[in-house]
Amino acid sequence: MADLVRRTDSLDRRRFLSRMALLAGLPLLGAPILSACTSGRDATEGATWFEPKVRTSENGVLKTQLRVVDRDVALGGGQVRAVTYEGTYPGPTLDVRPGDRIEVSLINEIDEPTNLHTHGFHVSPKAPSDDVLLAIEPGDTFDYAYDLPADHSAGTFWYHSHQHTISDTQVFGGLFGALIVRGELDDLPGVRGRPERLLVLSQTQIEDGEMVPGDKSSNDLQQTLVNGTYQPTTDIAPGEIQRWRLINASSLFLRLQLDGHPMHVIAIDGDALTSVTAKDVVEIVPGGRADVLIEGANTGTYQLRSLSWEEFGPFYSSMVPAAMPLLNLESTGETQDSEPIPTALLPFDDLRDAVIDRRREFVFEELEPRGTGDMGHFMYYINGVMFDHHVVNETMILGDTEEWHFVNRTYEPHPVHIHVNDFQVVAVNDEPVDEQHYRDTAMLPPFGSLTIRHRFEDFTGQFVMHCHILFHEDHGMMQLLEVVERPA
Repeated sequence: MADLVRRTDSLDRRRFLSRMALLAGLPLLGAPILSACTSGRDATEGATWFEPKVRTSENGVLKTQLRVVDRDVALGGGQVRAVTYEGTYPGPTLDVRPGDRIEVSLINEIDEPTNLHTHGFHVSPKAPSDDVLLAIEPGDTFDYAYDLPADHSAGTFWYHSHQHTISDTQVFGGLFGALIVRGELDDLPGVRGRPERLLVLSQTQIEDGEMVPGDKSSNDLQQTLVNGTYQPTTDIAPGEIQRWRLINASSLFLRLQLDGHPMHVIAIDGDALTSVTAKDVVEIVPGGRADVLIEGANTGTYQLRSLSWEEFGPFYSSMVPAAMPLLNLESTGETQDSEPIPTALLPFDDLRDAVIDRRREFVFEELEPRGTGDMGHFMYYINGVMFDHHVVNETMILGDTEEWHFVNRTYEPHPVHIHVNDFQVVAVNDEPVDEQHYRDTAMLPPFGSLTIRHRFEDFTGQFVMHCHILFHEDHGMMQLLEVVERPA
């Protein structure tokens, strides 16, 4: 990684814009106003733990609604104007099992179009399923229906708006929530029955009682929230083992560390590992998830924190937060004698051994002119073109296995996200890696490369591949893909 680092004085886009605004005398929220970013449930640090309400499937069906509303929500020790699902930040958690049918009535009560993406689900990209090319207009209702395959992976997923050109502002503003699929992984000894914590990590900036739009916000002025709460406190008993479901709903690259507690990773992006991996630092790219087991340490108070990327060089200072505490973990009570953390988990089909039907290359480039705050001057490209929902950029054959090579010609990392079919990372910067699991989002390093393999299974139709820094996606860094039946 050190070979990629070149000295530069470049500023990331949002830092640049925020400093230009300060020079121009524009009002921006500064770091001293921390209480404005607390949960509304407790306006002090160490706020009471909060998780969104859970809606669970019954008899193989989850039938629910998600009402998109623009109203005051509980944030910041008071009420903050925001666009959310069902008037909560995050939206309600949807809890299902493989083989379930999920029916969601999306009711659009705001003054701009929106839609819904089930991030990480292996489902059809055709309406009324995960069709992100739809636009649900103001005042309209659309009835989504998702049929999860019986062999769908169990793990942590999420849903959010995917309305092109405004996905950044809608997701940053609160249009997201957790999806949980319970299945084979949950039934394994050592995983089964563990107490759970859901941690949806997001960024916010509040000004005049409202959230600053994502494309006008600044990394320097944002605060990290956990389930809409600023630095909440939760608890664990010494020796108790909990399962934490971590969702990065922000456009920032997170490096997470829990004082005095290794994190035992059991799944990435809703896909189980073959064996448990203990890590002191867990990296989660924008849009990514991690399921980890935490064993309570001796009595005391510990912090989960997001670490700086400074040690990796100046390019990694772009689109990543400064070091900051995220939550307090109190280890308290009598020591528990828990079932041991497992070692082996689930097998998977290692695509490094697969026959490759086709290889493709995707080059990521961008134009970020310094000296202007005009959003229209920022443009992002894949293979020299910006996204056009009328143009299918690549066509694949159902059942084929392909290798894709991504090349980054920009100074910043990009989280590559592909809908419908998960993939296996096989090389980074042309050096082989040993990832024995799939994922749906992975980091493309600055001035580096990423090589993946994936198989197009079960579903035909059109879907997208894009950078999950949503500002980049909205401004062109996305391609339309299509899987078709094999020609006769």
